[in-house]
Amino acid sequence: MSLLRQYSRYPAPDLGRYRRFVVAGSHVGWVKPELASELSGRPDIFELSAGDLHMHAGLATPEARSAAMAKVLHALRGQGRVPGWRDELYPVTQNFGETPLLVMERAAAPLFGVLAYGVNLNGFVGRGWEMKIWVARRAPTKSVDPNMLDLIVGGGQPLGLSPVENLLKECQEEAGIPPEIAELAQPAGIITLLIEAGEGLRVGQQFNFDLELPERFRPQNQDGEVAGFELMPVSEVMHRLRSADEFMYDIALVLIDFLIRHGFIGPEERDYLPLIAGLRRPIPFAASVPA
Repeated sequence: MSLLRQYSRYPAPDLGRYRRFVVAGSHVGWVKPELASELSGRPDIFELSAGDLHMHAGLATPEARSAAMAKVLHALRGQGRVPGWRDELYPVTQNFGETPLLVMERAAAPLFGVLAYGVNLNGFVGRGWEMKIWVARRAPTKSVDPNMLDLIVGGGQPLGLSPVENLLKECQEEAGIPPEIAELAQPAGIITLLIEAGEGLRVGQQFNFDLELPERFRPQNQDGEVAGFELMPVSEVMHRLRSADEFMYDIALVLIDFLIRHGFIGPEERDYLPLIAGLRRPIPFAASVPA
């Protein structure tokens, strides 16, 4: 079966069914119309204008906007509408590295369709068709995709850390990879994500790294988020991607990218070009929005 089957797990969302979320004149996300209408009932924080949901212009600083958003999100949490609360703040921007317009709880990012960042590590042993890839099984207690297959290391990109610093932290927490090995990881580009989640939109850019691990190395989870690890032949990884939906959706894309870059998928693959095109679709933020 074609690897494009992975892309069809989440059809492209119809963004016309959402309200744009605008902060300080910048389009930074998408909100379901019902939520936008509800939030406009807090005119000190939000207002509807030309069909878009704006944070109130009177909230003139990132600190003021962040505090106002925190009040709203804590209220929604109390209603059970922000599953998987993490006490972890994410920056709200259009592009990585920009000064945040505000910060907000990570678990609420899909509610507002804001861009979330992450890091992933492809940990492998050997080369060519003898290669094996370390695959993790997510713990059943995870709030997102419990029990599904994952990479050896991955995690959200929090405030205050660079992607490399975050990767080194996640390597230790998720797989017990010591710094002297983790520091050998090589940056390998990104994938983008734009899919509908139950509560809204998951919008993401994920930084990917490759690390050839010593054959003697055995990962050991430190934070309780992994149920176990398996060293899986690359041919088996490809078979599972072609035939089942066992991997998390974003991780399936990361693996397809890895397989292309390492020559396991080439131009002889019927869907080679659309596979490549689907890995880095632009996030269609509006360049400008009416006030």
